[in-house]
Amino acid sequence: MTKLYKYAQHFVKLELMKARLGVFQNESANNGVEFIVKTSTGAYHELYLQTINLEKDRSVKIIKQELGEPKDTLWVALVLFMKEMESVLYLIPSKTLTKPDDYIFIDNDQSERFKHLSN
Repeated sequence: MTKLYKYAQHFVKLELMKARLGVFQNESANNGVEFIVKTSTGAYHELYLQTINLEKDRSVKIIKQELGEPKDTLWVALVLFMKEMESVLYLIPSKTLTKPDDYIFIDNDQSERFKHLSN
């Protein structure tokens, strides 16, 4: 786990706590989901953490097998890092990825043989 990823974990926790949401580290075997979030209404949501350092990268890959099946309660927590700027958190509904717009969200399906590389 990189230093940047650890910082992103901490950053997401703080941002969600500022929004008065309950934040729990996911201890289950689901390796893609980093956090479980409880809303004020008692609903639970899962967060898949993804980071991007805009000093080095211009895109991120979300591996479909790691994310799991998109659903209403699954979100991608995208944390953007850029030199001399505050970090930014975007919460993206996982269902957005089911119908990519080929502008911001691009589907990269692979054949059955290379399914593990789909993103």
